[in-house]
Amino acid sequence: MGLGNVISQTIMENRTLKTIDWPRVTRFAAFGYLVSGPFLRYWYYGLDKYFAGVKLKPVKMMITDQTIAAPLLNFAIIWYLPLMSGKSMTEAKERFRQDFPTVMKANYLAWPAIQLTNFYFIPIQHR
Repeated sequence: MGLGNVISQTIMENRTLKTIDWPRVTRFAAFGYLVSGPFLRYWYYGLDKYFAGVKLKPVKMMITDQTIAAPLLNFAIIWYLPLMSGKSMTEAKERFRQDFPTVMKANYLAWPAIQLTNFYFIPIQHR
């Protein structure tokens, strides 16, 4: 997630390597390394095992993923980033209230198709 944030800052915010917000990159990298990475590893293996032998397995995995994991991880990162930036719990709550619906809408526009492709074509050890 850290590299993704560097790319985002470079492309979306027209920053150079000299002007990148490195503490922000560190927060994203820490979230990916400590939270989403471990969670998703076990989540994908769990989904794969739970839906083993089930008809339309990738579709059911995608629906389950987008119903449970997507809101959970988006909730976590929207709360985590302000708190790790030194904001108060009240400020984090307000950011969540403002951002969560928009983030989830954007999530549902892109990620179901991506995850369906992922579950159909990418072997479990590479997800």
